[in-house]
Parts: sequence; C-alpha cells; structure tokens
Amino acid sequence: MRYLPIHVDTKDADILIVGGEAAAEAKLRTLVKTDANLILVATIVSPEITRWIEAGKITHFNRAFSPCDLDGKRLVYAATEDDSFNGEIAALCRAKFLPVNAADYKDACDFITPALVDRAPVAISIGTEGTSPGLARAIKADLETRLPSTLGSYALKVQKLRAKVKAVMPALSDRQRFWAAIFGGKSLDAQLRLSNEALEAAVYDRFQSKSENGGGMVSLVGSGPGNPDLLTHQARQKLHSADVIVYDRLVSQGVLDFGRREAEYIYVGKEPGGASTPQDEINAIIVAKAKAGHAVVRLKSGDPLVFGRADEEIDALIAAGIAFDICPGITSASAAAAQMKTSLTTRGHNKSVTFMTGHDAKGFAEQDWANLAKPGARAAVYMGIGASRFIQGRLLLHGAAKDLPITIVENASRPEQKIVATTLAGLADDLVAAGIVGPALLMIGYAVRDAKHEILKEKAAL
Repeated sequence: MRYLPIHVDTKDADILIVGGEAAAEAKLRTLVKTDANLILVATIVSPEITRWIEAGKITHFNRAFSPCDLDGKRLVYAATEDDSFNGEIAALCRAKFLPVNAADYKDACDFITPALVDRAPVAISIGTEGTSPGLARAIKADLETRLPSTLGSYALKVQKLRAKVKAVMPALSDRQRFWAAIFGGKSLDAQLRLSNEALEAAVYDRFQSKSENGGGMVSLVGSGPGNPDLLTHQARQKLHSADVIVYDRLVSQGVLDFGRREAEYIYVGKEPGGASTPQDEINAIIVAKAKAGHAVVRLKSGDPLVFGRADEEIDALIAAGIAFDICPGITSASAAAAQMKTSLTTRGHNKSVTFMTGHDAKGFAEQDWANLAKPGARAAVYMGIGASRFIQGRLLLHGAAKDLPITIVENASRPEQKIVATTLAGLADDLVAAGIVGPALLMIGYAVRDAKHEILKEKAAL
C-alpha cells in the first residue's frame, strides 16, 4: 500500500484551490460538502464554480497565484489546466511541508482524493492509488446502490447509545469488543431495519448476556483453503467480533485481514519437521482467553472438522465449561476439485471418496490400501507430500495400476496455485520435479480435464 487512507478533519480548515476550470471543478464537487474554508485563486472560473461562489461556499480571489497564498493552509489543490504549473505549485508546497494534490499529476501528489460514497457522517473512500479512477468510480456506483440513504442517520442513532455504553464500560478495549459483537451478529440490512427502541433493546440484551456468562466464548472457525473470497459469511462475522484470534500456519493473510486491528492475534502454527505449538498448549490458550471474558476465534485452515484436531479442543472446552460453536469452512479437497474442474464423485465411476491423511501421531498413516487400490477408487490425501513414496509403495503393493491418474494441487484456490498431473508410477518423482512443497492435496484417481475441451466450451458459451 503506497497511499495510506486518512480522513482529515476539515472543520474551520483553510484549503486552497488554484485554478477555476474543469480540473478545479472536479476537486470542488467533493470539497464543497466539507466544513472547510475553501479559498479559490483563479482568473477564469467555470459556471458551476461561479454558482458555488455566489452561494457563499467558496471565497474567490480573481487574480494570479502567488506563493504567499500557501501561508496558513491545511491542504492545497493545484488544479489549473497546466500540468507544468501544477507541478511548480506542488514543489513550493513540499518546500513548506504542506500536503498538496496536483490534478492529473500523480508523481507531484502527496495525497490523492478518493472516490467517495457519502452518507454523512458515514463516508466510504475508494482509491486505486491513481492507477484506475474509472474502476474506483465503478466500485462507488455499486456501493451507492447497496447502502441505504438512512446509513448516516443510523450512525447518529448509534452515537447516542455510545455514551450510555461508555458509562458502563470505561475501558476502550471493552467497548470495542462490545460494539464488534453488536454489529457482527447480523447483516447490515437487518441492523438498519431496527428502530431506536429495537437497537437500544439489542444493546441491553448484550449487556445481560455479558453479565450472565462473562462474555467468554470460543468459535472454531474454518478459514477455507486460503482464498478470502471462499470464506463464509458466518466466519467473517466471527472474525469481525473476535477479541482474540488463535490461528494456524496455513491461514492466509487475506483471511486474517477480516479480523479487527484491535484484536489479539496468537500464532500457533505447526511447521512440518520444525517448531510446533503443542496441542495441549493451544487448548490452554483458548480456554484461558475465554475464561478472561474474551470472544475467541480458533481459526483453522480448511474445515476445522477435517483433520483439524477439533475433538481435542472441543473436549478441553467442555471440560472447562466454556461455551463454543463451530463455523465449518470449505475443505481443501473441495477447493482442489473445483480448480481441476471435476467432481469428487462421478455417477457410474465412484460411489464414495476417501479423505485421508498421509501422517498420524505415529508417523506415516496406514489405510485400507486394498480398497484404495481397487479400480474406480478415489481419495484426497491431506498432508501427503512427505508420505508420497510411502503411499505410492503401498498402493502398488496392493495391486493399483501404475497408470492410475493422480493430480497434485498445491495452494488450491490461491494466486500461487499449482496443478500437476501425474500417475501413480511417477508420483514421488514428479512431486520433486515440480517443486511441490505444500500445502498440497494428492487427488488419487482424478485426472485433469482436457484443457482444449475446456477452452472450446468457454468459447461456445460466449
């Protein structure tokens, strides 16, 4: 991120705009909505700007720009129709350490005015770091249709309740958690339909809930295969309202970004062949944080109920008397099959699919190899990279065909995804040759669809 979004207080601030034609008019369409003192220096002024001047929204000086115009200003917009002159004004501003925006001259800008969705006092800024203003406007148009005109009045309604909450909860961190729980439990549309009385009742109910159970709770949340777009709505809500997020190694940063900045993040990853956080220690962390009254999210890659050791954590929570719930996620096998454009089960071919792990507590995991080696059998192997030669040997030993198709999917659904087609005979060697290091699924019995066939289908659909 090159440009940091910051909302500047414009109340009684002097903001200078140099220029009075199209470039200045575009800047002023947003500025006239602020509480700033707008000072315009220009000899030529457009009809629209003239109307704003006549309405008393802008103070106009009908003369050429002078460097002394910069004195005492909070912000400066160099918005003449001359890029070179705008650059000269920007240089003067920087010499005075004065933030400046130069119209259509990105390299001379200290800040960029974003596209805005205005629901005052709610304002949503959309920026593309100057790369695509058209894209920013398209996003703005989409949000405009989604967000009701009453959003601002709803914010003012909440503001009145904040004073009551502050009186009961003096600590800022407690209030942040409280409001995160209020807004994390329902959709925005449902929230906005609440009357003043209903909103006050929701706040009161939350107070009651905290007094009865201390507010402590643990949610076992599946983060899916790592693509933030595949995170469930329920998981996003849990992350938004969490006080503590205890997360695994394979949870992506894109998923973590849904959590609050104020939340406590605790990494408990297990490195293959390296340092790992013992499961007993993880259990102790989530229990202790919940007993302290926190809303805890135990964030796991994929689905917490598929090779996620969820039972051990559930048993620890029950033993400690901690309330908990479970938010399932998209498991990696489903994501891998989707990226391969194939079904996990195919009518007339396989009536079942085995989800299996390459490792267990004792080392390489033994399976029902005789059934897995039968024609038509299919399996998705989790944590199978290090066990690939073991799996290969066991299947061959039990009569599986050497040309049995196997597809390796590394980082399924992520930008760095890699798909490798191989056979049982070439499995271990092809893993090494392709540089697969994981996380990856071994999709046994699954072949990659013919790429040419897929292209033809896509063209036919156009």
